[in-house]
Amino acid sequence: MPTPEHRLSRLRWTGYGLMVACFMLAFFHRNAPAAMADALAAEWHAGPALLGAISASYFWVYTAMQVPTGILVDQFGPRRVIAPGMALTGVGTLAFALAPDAAWGAAARVLIGLGVAFPFISLMKFAAVWFPERQFATVSGLTVFIGNLGAALAATPLVWVMDHTAWQPLFVGLGLATLGLAALTGWLVFDRPEHAGLPPVHPPTPAEQGAGSHWREGLLQVLRNRRTWPGFVLNFGLAGGAFGFAGLWGVPFLEGSYGLSKAEAAAQTGLLVMACAVGGLVIGRMSDALGRRRPVMLAWTVAHTLLWLPWLLHWQLTLWQHSLLSAGLGFTSAAFALTWAVAKEVNAPRLAGIAAGVVNTGAFLGGAMIQQAIGVWVEWRSATVPASAALHEGVWLIPLTCVFGVVAAWCVTETYARNISHVRA
Repeated sequence: MPTPEHRLSRLRWTGYGLMVACFMLAFFHRNAPAAMADALAAEWHAGPALLGAISASYFWVYTAMQVPTGILVDQFGPRRVIAPGMALTGVGTLAFALAPDAAWGAAARVLIGLGVAFPFISLMKFAAVWFPERQFATVSGLTVFIGNLGAALAATPLVWVMDHTAWQPLFVGLGLATLGLAALTGWLVFDRPEHAGLPPVHPPTPAEQGAGSHWREGLLQVLRNRRTWPGFVLNFGLAGGAFGFAGLWGVPFLEGSYGLSKAEAAAQTGLLVMACAVGGLVIGRMSDALGRRRPVMLAWTVAHTLLWLPWLLHWQLTLWQHSLLSAGLGFTSAAFALTWAVAKEVNAPRLAGIAAGVVNTGAFLGGAMIQQAIGVWVEWRSATVPASAALHEGVWLIPLTCVFGVVAAWCVTETYARNISHVRA
């Protein structure tokens, strides 16, 4: 008969594994338009601005749902939120595969964005309840690593599939698999160890036990906490630009500005997201080992901002130098992974879901605005300059927003890897 410790470990990693698989799908859908841009433009007769709007439709609804998801997760628990979300994602994926035109495609992307808005916050709440506090940043980094595997699948592997077959059957199969994942998640995930007859990892306080009926007060508490907001701004400036580049504009930028083939450009964006995955593992483990948040975030954010300059200043690079640059940009972009740990540590434990939702909103608001703004710029400037030159100009928006991320990292409150919500700001 398994011991309670063995059951705790098994259920902890079963729940985490299913939920992080859902998170992988969110990354896949986020980045898939970059590899599919030409196919969608040809099939749906979509120009740059319309393509940017189709891709950004995912980000807009994902952005809008971050705080509501945090409220739902804190009130009802991760399982009852993530399973319906994955069912919506499955339906949206099937609708995207069968969409006859851009309008239907955008509507399907909205449905996908709505569904995949739930896994991340649910997963952060699950980790806050099931894992020891000093492991949280490490688990956050592991989550970034695994999630980015989904983004990597949306790069070179997706380009390869599209070179050999139509993309629609792939998305039909993906939609059906997502519906199966929704069912497994609803069946096998437990919100708390106590629900499986195990002792709690973190015994809930009376305030946490009564938190469900006071979500408005909890949301206001998080929003009024000035220590919450640097994470929001850092995510907007850093993660938003990386998402906008890897999710849509990276492949055409490298094709137009540096003459890379589609496969080579997709390999670079794939390398960027894989390096982000590795960076998430490293930064989370490093931060937990040092017991520090702010200096690690600041160093990585400054490095990330500076690494955009070689591409945008038209440095003449060999393919392996492009690869080094892609890897460096991806690796340092993982600084955003620590914003979730800080958000949890500067707010009351019972508000972990809402706090994660607030700071995560910044990343996807940034992704939506930057993707769409670049598309509008390219459409407007293409009347007077080549489209590749217009896109090169538009991508300058990314390092400019990264500067805001640097300022935000400087303003982050140092928590020393422990909850300091009881300490006066």
